[in-house]
Amino acid sequence: MLDRLFVDGQAAVSAGKHGIQTPPVEGAPRWGLSVLLRPDPASAENLARTAHEAASIAGGRQWITGAKDSVHLTMRTLEPWRETIASDDVLMNRYAHALAVAAAQVGPLRFDVVGLTLTPGSVMAHAVPVDEQADRLADAYTSALGENGWYENNRGILRDFWYLNLLHFADAIQHPEQLITWITERRDHDIATVVVDEVQLVQWRYSGSGMHPVPVTTARLI
Repeated sequence: MLDRLFVDGQAAVSAGKHGIQTPPVEGAPRWGLSVLLRPDPASAENLARTAHEAASIAGGRQWITGAKDSVHLTMRTLEPWRETIASDDVLMNRYAHALAVAAAQVGPLRFDVVGLTLTPGSVMAHAVPVDEQADRLADAYTSALGENGWYENNRGILRDFWYLNLLHFADAIQHPEQLITWITERRDHDIATVVVDEVQLVQWRYSGSGMHPVPVTTARLI
């Protein structure tokens, strides 16, 4: 899968046909309520440095999703994007309850971030769980959601590896071949060991320079 993403990403970036992110509108398929794993502060710093380096090499006004305040692993997207969600929203509270149920079943998670890849829309870091805890949490959340997991179920989304998007393309890439070379040299490159001791249900907001997560609820993994 990662090799296929890299081949497709390399072709798209080289030809200037990569995806371009734009702020979401009501009902957009991306950036809806999501459950995120947030890295510990030290690894977030390491990942943010890599994300900013990628942005500098790419040039243009890209979204630095791997910045310290937004870097994350997505465990699940729950619905299309909504501009306004009330605090007593029924679906949101069901998502939050399921998260509390799932988080109570596992302890802190650890991932080795072992290299970068290029996709047609982003620069991505590959994360490998050091044990079965991360997959146990994802499975427990799927079970706790039940029919409220409809969004990814209906779209046939299969999350068969863990990753962090460090850079989303939102502009022309000024130095495509330099970016391709830089990522090629780092496809097998230890970046960080990530410890995750909290999982968040978040609403995404456009900040003017990218999408940023606003926590709705946080569950500790202890």
